[in-house]
Amino acid sequence: MTITDRMLTGAIANNPANYDGDGEWRYSIPHKSLYFTRASAADARDSEPWFPLPSLNPDGSRRMELAFQQFIQRRWPPSRRAELERFAERRGWNLAMELKYGGGALEDKEAEEWQYVVNRELQRLAQQVRQKIAEIGQG
Repeated sequence: MTITDRMLTGAIANNPANYDGDGEWRYSIPHKSLYFTRASAADARDSEPWFPLPSLNPDGSRRMELAFQQFIQRRWPPSRRAELERFAERRGWNLAMELKYGGGALEDKEAEEWQYVVNRELQRLAQQVRQKIAEIGQG
């Protein structure tokens, strides 16, 4: 099966990148496919050549939280940043990055701006994986 951009970005976006914990998404080199595995429920393909997919937000890294804080620092006025920081103190940065209709803090336009940044990073990571797959195919 051909790996679509949607499949690849979905795996990267939802990759906990913690094999010993929640698990991780990998690319199976001989099967030319994506698969999910974890130590507590190892996949048979773990014994074959593979490489881990990057993660948009690895478990425990706070990568997206820090990126969001930098984003609002550069893009939004101090008054709005203060509102988001107060929201995050009460409910957490994970919710502060979400649309208000889902219990988050962002207005529609703000969510669009942030989603653009997230999607751009997903595309960058997916391109890295595609490049690595191409290099393996040439080897």
